[in-house]
Amino acid sequence: MKKNHILLVLLVTFLSTTVYGQQTKYGIRLGAGLPSLQSKDDNIYSKDYKTVAGFDGGLFADFGITERFSIKAELAFARKGGERNGVQPILSALLPPELSALLPPGTTIWADFDNKAVFSYLEIPILAKYEWSLGDTWGVYVNGGPYVDFIISPKQVTKGQSTIYLDEGGTMPLQVPIPPTFQEFVEAQGDFTATTDINKDLATMDFGAMFGVGVTAAISENSELLFDVRGSYGFIPLQNDIDLYGSVHMGSVTFSLGYAYTIDKKTKSASKD
Repeated sequence: MKKNHILLVLLVTFLSTTVYGQQTKYGIRLGAGLPSLQSKDDNIYSKDYKTVAGFDGGLFADFGITERFSIKAELAFARKGGERNGVQPILSALLPPELSALLPPGTTIWADFDNKAVFSYLEIPILAKYEWSLGDTWGVYVNGGPYVDFIISPKQVTKGQSTIYLDEGGTMPLQVPIPPTFQEFVEAQGDFTATTDINKDLATMDFGAMFGVGVTAAISENSELLFDVRGSYGFIPLQNDIDLYGSVHMGSVTFSLGYAYTIDKKTKSASKD
């Protein structure tokens, strides 16, 4: 599905709920996400990434369709990514071009360093929500639906120094005829401390599904606090070059606290009459 088609569907859904919703809740949620870079294969470049917690929060509008059913539209900011430490294959972007040109085609070289992928996303979920009241104060709900993510300034942050190896076990140091300027880099201590822009290597957007549950607690006639837990999974591969990096998808589990204020259109109309 093309990006403009996705946006059109989300926009139509948002506008239709704005026109026909009878009770609207506006709110904010702040929390933390536990993202997961999920590889569909055992690709050497994409496996073994561990979760790195990041901020996840945003503004939302919850448009009531019936007493229990509503549509929630949200504009959020999410920090996602993962980290991989230890011996791992070296991306060509981390090597001087002159050194890459000296390596035989198809050669994979390895080093022991810390590697963190840091992605920021502008996220737009449209969720169908069903809620149950538990007395005058408490309520529970489930919600689910599609979302679209737009990536913002993705970075690869690496640090550490290491000998460069020809094998994953780190037993075969790299030895090639190289210019003196790279002798120390290859044979002694390769310095991998860098922040690399990897925007051109990644898909600019993701489209996926989200599902969650939550608890609400009324604190006044029109105000409530909420605790929200949701999981998401992206359908679009993260890397542009699937043949090289494998099929990697972004998943996440998010925990949030929030506040919502309710505007009842029926009550508002009756007061005017």
